[in-house]
Amino acid sequence: MRKQLQIIFLILFTSYGSIFSQDESFGERITNLPVVEISTGQLMQHWMPIVPAELKRRNIGLGLKEPERKNLPQSPGALELSQWPSLESQIIPEDYNNSDAPQAYGISFTGAVLSDALAFPPDVMGAAGPTQYVIFVNGRLRTFNKITGTPDGVLNIDPDIFFSVVTTPPAANEITYTTDPNVRYDRLSGRWFLSIVDVTLNSTTFAITRSNRLLLAISDGPIITASTIWRFIYYQNTANFDDYPSLGLDADGIYIGTNRFTIAGSFSNCRAYVFNKASFISGTPSGTIFDNLLVSGVGPFSPRGVDNPDPLNTGATSTGYFIGVDNATFGTLMMRRISNPGGTPTISSNISIPTTIPTSFPVKVPHLGNTGGNNGRLDALDDRLYAAAIKNGRLWTAHNIGVDNTGTTASATRNASRWYEIQNLNSSPTVFQTGTLYDNTAPNNTSQRNYWIPTIAVSGQGHVALGSSIAGSNERINAFTTGRLSGDPLGTLRNGPGGSAIPGYTTSITDYNPTSDPGGTGGRRWGDYSFTCVDPNDDMTMWTAQQFCDAANSWGVRVMQLLAPPPANPTSCVPGQVESQQTVNVVVNGTSTNGSGFFDPGVDVGGPGFLNRITASIPNVTVNSVTYNSPTQVTLNLTIGIVPPGSYNVTIINPDGQSLTGINLLDITDPVPVELTSFSATTIGSKVKLIWNTATEINNYGFEVERYALSAERQAWEKIGFVNGNGNSNSPKDYSFVDDFAGKPAYRTGRYSYRLKQIDNDGQFEYSKTIEVDMNGVKKYELTQNYPNPFNPTTTISYMLPQTGMVRLTLYNILGQEIRTLVNEVKEAGTHTFNFDASELNSGMYIYRIESGSFTQTKKMTFVK
Repeated sequence: MRKQLQIIFLILFTSYGSIFSQDESFGERITNLPVVEISTGQLMQHWMPIVPAELKRRNIGLGLKEPERKNLPQSPGALELSQWPSLESQIIPEDYNNSDAPQAYGISFTGAVLSDALAFPPDVMGAAGPTQYVIFVNGRLRTFNKITGTPDGVLNIDPDIFFSVVTTPPAANEITYTTDPNVRYDRLSGRWFLSIVDVTLNSTTFAITRSNRLLLAISDGPIITASTIWRFIYYQNTANFDDYPSLGLDADGIYIGTNRFTIAGSFSNCRAYVFNKASFISGTPSGTIFDNLLVSGVGPFSPRGVDNPDPLNTGATSTGYFIGVDNATFGTLMMRRISNPGGTPTISSNISIPTTIPTSFPVKVPHLGNTGGNNGRLDALDDRLYAAAIKNGRLWTAHNIGVDNTGTTASATRNASRWYEIQNLNSSPTVFQTGTLYDNTAPNNTSQRNYWIPTIAVSGQGHVALGSSIAGSNERINAFTTGRLSGDPLGTLRNGPGGSAIPGYTTSITDYNPTSDPGGTGGRRWGDYSFTCVDPNDDMTMWTAQQFCDAANSWGVRVMQLLAPPPANPTSCVPGQVESQQTVNVVVNGTSTNGSGFFDPGVDVGGPGFLNRITASIPNVTVNSVTYNSPTQVTLNLTIGIVPPGSYNVTIINPDGQSLTGINLLDITDPVPVELTSFSATTIGSKVKLIWNTATEINNYGFEVERYALSAERQAWEKIGFVNGNGNSNSPKDYSFVDDFAGKPAYRTGRYSYRLKQIDNDGQFEYSKTIEVDMNGVKKYELTQNYPNPFNPTTTISYMLPQTGMVRLTLYNILGQEIRTLVNEVKEAGTHTFNFDASELNSGMYIYRIESGSFTQTKKMTFVK
């Protein structure tokens, strides 16, 4: 408990709604909650009285009488195992290595220490936002630059001062302080949410004198600055005292669960607050209270409001959750569902979830350098859950329990961190997997490592991080983190089980025997909270805030950024060779090692979208978009300008900024300026129709059509027309030109050649192949060989008809099975062409056959992709 100077408070009033129904599924509606708005700058400049340290009362404990949980019966059917499913029932991947760390360490910094918070315990809490990390502990609220890990100076304040506009005004001989902080960044609304409770004590006896208030603060935007406006809201209890609040957020609701006590300190029951999030954001806060979650002693003890970032969980069909350990048995979790949290919420009855393996009450924690004997050990609280969150439709949570060196509860000598993944949340919830982080060192005595006050988080990739404190008779108090990769065997963690040989992420070298907390039968206070979360920018980086001994007789809060595995290693492109001066799709394939993989948080349907997405880079090439296909495949849409031909590196950058480069993965060649895929002619009476097709064009000004008379008198190429080109094109283009000899009797007989002069915009030109036309008339039926042959994907088939008639041109595979009818209609006498596109066929040899009257002829063609 901490004593502080009294300040002037704004007098606020609360009005409450009536109970909607006597049915226990409905709650007490509350409206018109008091609201105060004030900026960060005002709080920092005008609400900062200097409170002498000697007036601070250490918050060692309130003397609240928690329910007796040490000797609860075990849930029936629990199996004495350390994990479920058991390893023996699973196929273990060949490359699985339990000692490989699941995440690499990134930025790390100390967020608060005893000397600037002056509180026991700190109740460790912190969360990551778009650009900042917020540390929120008893006695200190501070913002950090997320990139550098340094305080940004925006917020650095005692929560007593920060919340002073809404805390209970103390009377004479009273002091009021705040405790049990929680903080979340809500990506869906782009706001920070903070909650805490206040405590009013007699300044002489330090006995609780009043019912307390539940306090909330909401920012007006994602980045906390001096001009950020904070909306402060409170709920005033009328007869009881709320303790150990949780905080959970989803698209529609704010979920706060509490343990309730009488003013005298006796445990009463558990309560759930469901606030309408939209009403808090609009400034007209309302909500619903559900009391007495424990029914005949059965129900969720220390209920955790559950975080759920799914933006589609909204509207009349949305569902919120509270979860806790069962108040009546070990080895059982208890859930309560909240229906329609954004409207008129209702609450389900208790939903029992057997954990499949047993739990037990934790032991007090020994630590190297302890001089206080049994009273100087550290308090592990009890087996309550510490936080809960939903990811991809499943709920993850963790707590500490007492185990032996096999990870089971038969003879508990040390503390372990037990974690759960729960499925079927909207039907009949069951444990999908559960595991235990424990010290498996023999002998089974109390000298080994303890893992306690754990919290767990899951990234969009399905990777898991778990953070906790660690200590033992032979090691000092440190912060620890481990986790699992999405493909690991069920129920397992990396870097565990094990003891002091596995290092924490801090390296304390000092004893912890603070004179201000000498301890007692319950040990010295420690923790009460910790928090592990996923970065809201990329859905893959994770952060954990854990407590350790930072200096002699001092605690510190250490924040660690946990980096996801890197991208998959790019190994190939399809196609592996492309031409410059075009826009094209290229598929990049990669190989995964130890959890590495490409990742993109997606478009977030129904949500605000993630700030960071997967990107790629290729020197001198514009990457228009990157489409995530799988952890080992992405598709790049590229615009390739005029670049030197050669082999180019391809770099894939995951949303967290980590990248891997495939060396010389993509070959870029100079383009064919105009790729002419076919050129043919048809004679119809006195007319010659020229038909040609291009696959791609670059700087194509157009085509001059030239004719060459093969008779001796007129042997010269002459320009007979011009057809405009399409400039730049990546799609097939069709062209035609008619050479009409009507009125030119001298030209109606004889043989002629035609060619195209393709001209670029800069005047450069290139001639096509020549084709020959006989104007003396077609004397016989004929089917010519397709050109080109082999081909990919188009070719031209020509045929001659001496008279008008029905024509059927058919394609067969090499087995003689009919594949496609190419022509089936009456055609005039003359020369005809058919442009055939085989894109949808497989590579191989095909047969084409013409039938007209009694004439038939067959030829072969070869298609090569």
